[in-house]
Amino acid sequence: MALQPNAALTSRPDLSMAENRAHNFDFNFNVNDYLLSRKPEYFVYLYNISENDYVVSRPPIAKEVRIPGRKAGQEYALVGRLPQPMWVPEGSVDSSQLKIGAEDARRFAMDIINPDNLGLDQDALIQNPMSQGANLGAKGVFWSLNNPPTEVELKAAKKRMEAYYENILLKAEAHAVSSPATLSQYLTPEHHAAADYFGNEYTWHTKRSRPMDCPNCGVRVKEGIAYHVVDGDLCVIDWVRTVKAGKRTRAQAFDATGDQQFAPVVAQQAQSGNQQKTPAKPAIPTE
Repeated sequence: MALQPNAALTSRPDLSMAENRAHNFDFNFNVNDYLLSRKPEYFVYLYNISENDYVVSRPPIAKEVRIPGRKAGQEYALVGRLPQPMWVPEGSVDSSQLKIGAEDARRFAMDIINPDNLGLDQDALIQNPMSQGANLGAKGVFWSLNNPPTEVELKAAKKRMEAYYENILLKAEAHAVSSPATLSQYLTPEHHAAADYFGNEYTWHTKRSRPMDCPNCGVRVKEGIAYHVVDGDLCVIDWVRTVKAGKRTRAQAFDATGDQQFAPVVAQQAQSGNQQKTPAKPAIPTE
């Protein structure tokens, strides 16, 4: 039928979407279903040995990746794990089709840690980095194929972080001498974290400690101390550290706690001797 003059054409979005799904999205997902349901070959684990939290963005795979810092008393924090390989959607501007591509989980983990590192060596020295402050590998973050990480991996991550902390502390001290008026604008929370890590004090940084209530007397004291003085007397929180510091004797610790680790050596030897003197059963005579 011929169109009449001034006739209006209307589109059918429902038909367009139905045809688009039939020829593109549903078809591709069905074809790649075996990839999406495939079990990972192994996992890549992300760790953080610093107490600082970090947030990075790696679109289109990850809009936001949160990397929590380790808690006090822990050696590291497990951030998460990535399957190997990672199957990620890939769009095509030419055909409007959606495909599934394989991404090396080690490379993605390395990109999260340091986008300037295009390899897998976490100790690689990048001569001309494109970004400043984005190298989380120097700040305690690392990837591993092991859970838990090995001692070698932890020592390597600690070595990288300590080298970075020492470097920024040296620069901060140099800035404090050359331009003290702008020092407050130069310093960042990382400088204070580095100073706290080594336990150093500077003109721009003093040691900070969180208070707590003494479990014995309830007096407000610094967190982590072994003992403190109250009303002229010694209040002991940690007897082991107090005895090692020479503030109390083993006998005093044993009288106060009854803990066998503080028992007199003579008593321990006597107890072990009594155990050794236990008469053995007489042997059955044989003809």
